[in-house]
Amino acid sequence: MARSWRNFFRKNKDEAPEKSRAVATELPLEAAEVTEADFPSAEEVLAARKEPAATSVAQVEEAGPSEVEAPLPEPSEIEEAPPARADADEQESSGWFGRLRRGMSRSRESFVGQLNAAVAEFRDAEDEEFWERVEEILISSDVGVPTTAKLVAELEQEALEKNITSGKELRELMIEHATRILEGPVELNVSHDPTVILMVGVNGTGKTTTIGKLSRFLPGTTMFAAGDTFRAAAIEQLQQWGERTGTPVVARERGTDAAAVAHDAIQEARREGTDVLLIDTAGRLHTKVNLMAELEKVQRVIGRQSPGAPHEVLMTVDATTGQNGLRQAKMFKKVAGLTGIVLTKLDGTAKGGIALAIANEVGVPIKLISVGEQVEDLHPFDAREFAEALFGDL
Repeated sequence: MARSWRNFFRKNKDEAPEKSRAVATELPLEAAEVTEADFPSAEEVLAARKEPAATSVAQVEEAGPSEVEAPLPEPSEIEEAPPARADADEQESSGWFGRLRRGMSRSRESFVGQLNAAVAEFRDAEDEEFWERVEEILISSDVGVPTTAKLVAELEQEALEKNITSGKELRELMIEHATRILEGPVELNVSHDPTVILMVGVNGTGKTTTIGKLSRFLPGTTMFAAGDTFRAAAIEQLQQWGERTGTPVVARERGTDAAAVAHDAIQEARREGTDVLLIDTAGRLHTKVNLMAELEKVQRVIGRQSPGAPHEVLMTVDATTGQNGLRQAKMFKKVAGLTGIVLTKLDGTAKGGIALAIANEVGVPIKLISVGEQVEDLHPFDAREFAEALFGDL
């Protein structure tokens, strides 16, 4: 059975009843109705207003409490979230795999088409030319040389040991071995009070969008922190998600020290009794040493305010960037101590095999994947499910 949101979150043993989320009464949309298209791009936000000049802020190590730039929304009478959690789980189990297959159609048409042709001619596990062809197909799907070498060596050895001679058996073997590579601890730890989740990644990979989508599924109450004070209109975009999901947003003016924003957000989350605080960050190019140093500072300030935090550090990786995304993930792991990967834009690439390379070479579990713009296109990662979608018949 596919992994569902219900068993994705790790919470305290003595769980209190789940808190209802405040939903903006003027925008009572169901999660399924919300898409990225509902939110303005950076260019649209900038066109609607005159962009203020970035404010120069001293980079102080001890970020002190300060007033947030924009007042937080007052708690309002809330609409009880639809109690059809069981129905949602049924829809997930019955419909998510089809959504995943459709979202990965470009990868399947490119990758599986070639693999089908090769497997159709498979007769003998000792055929070296066949295994060389499989290697070429995997590498072309951005599985990468190290991961391809590992996967093909294991496949060839087991195929020989089991005397496999049919393409059907070989395909199932491929799915099993890919599942082993992809498997990892997928649960999202929300057992702290408050839980602090830090979102990192390069600009354009979908950090802010993922924050907005994820907030619709998180148990309890949530709060956003607009820590991307560098990119134009990043603060406004997160505020748009906050308005639509009824989530308070801690924000200061553009150019403010991101560590100070994180400090203020943790203080505010404690005052409000918030369950989960999601902190956005600037798109720190892995080649920019100063930006990576700033990210390290943000984490130090978070750790002083809440020992053990951030409790989750999730990196968004754009699947369309292929091996570049893999290199970025390796660098962020060194600097940020990643706890999970969110693989985005799988519907926009023919190289879904990058998931295998990330799982094998980065050593950080893929926890979430996104195959489209709608909120329900974000989903907990399931290794077997993904392997079947990648290696299954067209």
